[in-house]
Amino acid sequence: MFSNFADKIYSAVAKIPFDSLVWYVWGSYAAVFVLCLVFVLLSKKMKAVSKRPFLCLTNAYAGVNLALFLLKCELAQSVMITVLFWTVGYIFYGALCALSVTKSVKRAAETGGTAVSELPVQAQPPLPKAVKQEIPAAKNNVRLEHAASVTEKLLSKNLGKSDRQELEKLKNTLAVLRIKGTLSPAESEILNENFNTLLKLMAKYNV
Repeated sequence: MFSNFADKIYSAVAKIPFDSLVWYVWGSYAAVFVLCLVFVLLSKKMKAVSKRPFLCLTNAYAGVNLALFLLKCELAQSVMITVLFWTVGYIFYGALCALSVTKSVKRAAETGGTAVSELPVQAQPPLPKAVKQEIPAAKNNVRLEHAASVTEKLLSKNLGKSDRQELEKLKNTLAVLRIKGTLSPAESEILNENFNTLLKLMAKYNV
């Protein structure tokens, strides 16, 4: 039963000209990329959305590409073409991610050079001179990298509207702090508050 079904599908596909199939697969993938690119450039919401679905789509198209070329080409040739296709797909994925990060940082800079000012900060008493010093950049970088990784994982979840908005604002703040490197005591305190927010969301969404 299943072998007959497979034979029918293969026969139907084989009747279509090979060049037409290639143009259809490559053209549809290129159309999806252009559509995603337009949305990223024009939509603020799309800039903050995870681009991992496009990466999964690229992997799926690479599999389809391999199966397609195996109809007419040898295994080595099919694998080579598929690797090239896959490499181009990853370049497209990287471009989408780069545009999203660049635009986020640019928006933060335009609103005053830092997105930290958007967060509510409680008044802190002046620190003693012995304590009032900047936190080492290396330690902050490790904490920021971890926070950014957790934020991306949370954004890939099915979040509530208010939680997603809070995470998007937090993501922009982390991007600016990562660029700055060495943080002042007040900025380190804001980073701690962001960690507390992440911990609550991690517990809520089981991350």
